[in-house]
Amino acid sequence: MNRSLPRFLVRCALLAACLLPNTTSFAATIPTPSEYLKLDIGADRVLADYRQIRSYFAELDRLSPRVQMQTLGKSTLGEDMVMAVITSEANMARLPRLKEIAAKLADPRGLSDAQVAALAEEGRAFLLITCNIHATEIGSTQMAMEWAHALASADDAETKRRLDEVVLLLVPSLNPDGQIMETEWYRKYLGTPYEGGREPWLYHHYTGHDNNRDWFMLTQAETKAMSRAVYREWFPQVWLDEHQMGSTGPRIFTPPYAEPVDADIHPLVWREVNRMGADMSLRLEQANKSGVIYGYAFDAYWPGGTKNTAWFKNISGLLTEVASVKLATPVYVDPSELSGGRKGLVDYERQTNFPNPWPGGWWRLRDIMDYERIASDAILESSADLRRDLLRNVAARARASIALGANGEGFLLPRERQHDWAAALKLGDLLVEHGVEVYLTEDDDLWVPLAQPYGNFVREMLTTQRYPEVKLVPGKDIVRPYDVAAWSLPLMMGVTVEPAVVRDADERYSPVARGPATVAGPAALLPNGAERAKGLNAALRSGGRVVVIDRTTESAGRTWPAGTAFLDAKAAAAADAALPPGIVLERAPAPAGRALAAPRVALYKPWAASMDEGWTRFLLERHGFAPRTLDNATIQKGNLRASFDAIVLPDVPKEVIATGKPKRDDGATYFAELPPEYRGGLDAAGAAALKAFVQAGGTLIALSGACEYVTDVFNIPVSNALAKVTPADFGCPGSILRAHVNAEHPVTWGMPAEAALFVDKPIAFATQPPAGELDRAVLATYPDDPRDVLLSGWITGEDKLVRRSAAVAVTMGKGKIVLFGFRPQHRAQTDGTHPLLFNALWWSALGD
Repeated sequence: MNRSLPRFLVRCALLAACLLPNTTSFAATIPTPSEYLKLDIGADRVLADYRQIRSYFAELDRLSPRVQMQTLGKSTLGEDMVMAVITSEANMARLPRLKEIAAKLADPRGLSDAQVAALAEEGRAFLLITCNIHATEIGSTQMAMEWAHALASADDAETKRRLDEVVLLLVPSLNPDGQIMETEWYRKYLGTPYEGGREPWLYHHYTGHDNNRDWFMLTQAETKAMSRAVYREWFPQVWLDEHQMGSTGPRIFTPPYAEPVDADIHPLVWREVNRMGADMSLRLEQANKSGVIYGYAFDAYWPGGTKNTAWFKNISGLLTEVASVKLATPVYVDPSELSGGRKGLVDYERQTNFPNPWPGGWWRLRDIMDYERIASDAILESSADLRRDLLRNVAARARASIALGANGEGFLLPRERQHDWAAALKLGDLLVEHGVEVYLTEDDDLWVPLAQPYGNFVREMLTTQRYPEVKLVPGKDIVRPYDVAAWSLPLMMGVTVEPAVVRDADERYSPVARGPATVAGPAALLPNGAERAKGLNAALRSGGRVVVIDRTTESAGRTWPAGTAFLDAKAAAAADAALPPGIVLERAPAPAGRALAAPRVALYKPWAASMDEGWTRFLLERHGFAPRTLDNATIQKGNLRASFDAIVLPDVPKEVIATGKPKRDDGATYFAELPPEYRGGLDAAGAAALKAFVQAGGTLIALSGACEYVTDVFNIPVSNALAKVTPADFGCPGSILRAHVNAEHPVTWGMPAEAALFVDKPIAFATQPPAGELDRAVLATYPDDPRDVLLSGWITGEDKLVRRSAAVAVTMGKGKIVLFGFRPQHRAQTDGTHPLLFNALWWSALGD
């Protein structure tokens, strides 16, 4: 008997099935998202949550040879971040080789023109599409399932062609935690007056909407995971990030972007972006989708977002923004409510970049999904059509970046010139995490050459910015920045970086863990830098003894600056284990000083979710302060001094703190209410409780916008000198300014004489001599010459900062108030001014 005959017959049957026209052998077994989840995906008031979405992609991975689900890492709250690789069966079989080609073209050093051309012929375009970084912009998560199903099961020749030319990397949500939060909130209030309304907390655990402001600093788990995949593993040539916007303007934005453009980005990026954006607009118009706009609102300058950072790393980054609904609840937009009001569309009228305005009416989740699906199909088509060009062009851009350092140019981080070597090492670690090559010199300095594929990114991050003054109409105001105007990492982090030519640095630097304990017994911890907080707070929690000197002191044969902490053996051991590389404890006995205890820190959280509250909480937790959250009701109960030494008010408008309702710039009074249990502000009872807290010896710390609340509530000799300026009189949209520091105060111990402050609000303090038991100390002042104010970015009206203070400390009997007219902890990016906040917290627990 021939035992191989049954197997042969099975193979023949499978082969015959594959040869049948218009069939795909696996397609019939793949359920749609609606079938699999037993939900009517895309219907009004229906949402699949992230765990259901992830489950569906796992099912596609199981059933379709065109889909492979990859795990990128864990989200902040522990969800698996997944990415679906979708391509033809043939490409899937040689995926490692295709990834190798993408990596070689992203770094073409050593390749001849002929080799680049051969790799472009053999390789495939890698297209990354990310969805739902902002959790309320949820339509793309639902669309992604339907589109993935179509690509996994379609049998038409065009889909097969596209998938044979392109490897699609589809991320159904860049914010899994937030997608789950929003879906659960929506389901909870479905059928109530709060259906589709906002949450009273951030939709990312720490950053909220600012999770798309973290892509050059990489502080969050999600940005770290995605950046690792993009810049160190997959090397896509194209990145589309899908978003949503307001409900009463255009229906969808596609590139080209609005002005201004960063002049350092390779022009091939814009040629590709503009071509593919135009293809999206064309396909949408062909599908009778009105309200498509380009050259609107969203500029091509700032590098802090997903695909924005990618521009500087030779990737063509595109954005879509689709008009929103109330999560999954339809909205009716009356034609009279349609508006422009942003750059590129002043009035809601037909123009060349907006040739077919949407007329108004009902707008639904299904509309969002349809627009996004057409745009996604279009960029997949474009990527397939342009495959060889995309591969050749990414190599050309990388070569242009490498040529920036043709003569050995680069940037040196000289060890001996650093105020804080730990911050310099942190900057080096960050660049390495970005895929940048960093080297060690013979003098143990860090050297970052420009002659590398990401040399353009290096130049952008390590130099200062001068925002381009683009005017759309002569004689009118310039086009203001979309987000911020400055992001120079050396200035923000307090690191000395010098342009230099180095030819002998060939030892690659890589982040290193701290070695074994450096001291045994009592030790001193100098006051320099932000990262020392990790060690000092560990020492304070250890049960050991910590004393701080409040003036320059001669002891143990050397001079110690004010703010130096002296630790007994137990405290020193705890600190040594917690400190990062770059900070060394010095063996020394403690001189006479002031005892320091672990400060009991509270952080105010309004019901109007505050991104600054989230960033502050993140930074304090990461540095060992263990802040407790205070809501309105807890503050109103009073007796705060029994539990806390310091209370921090984040950058929140005074109206939100006082009443829970923001003051709208347009003068309108309408405000969408939260459910009753999440309403209100501190009111009179909360203000009285804060006064009692300070009178009892507590320390109240106000950041930026919250300062106005404090100066209103407390009778102190400090006022905002810019309180009544207009935008025409003063403007500083996120720039880095110079300030002179009074380093003799406990809040400024360890700071250099000059600091770089990140400023984005018209706040500068005027003080006056106090009376009674009040006293005030100016902590930081702006320069006398307005020409010396701006370090990076853009400012107008800088003369109004002359002889004004950026930060002030007030004592009221036993109590203290610290006012920062800027955010010293801005988005966890400004390491150079983090010590100001940390010192203020320690000041609250410093003995006499």
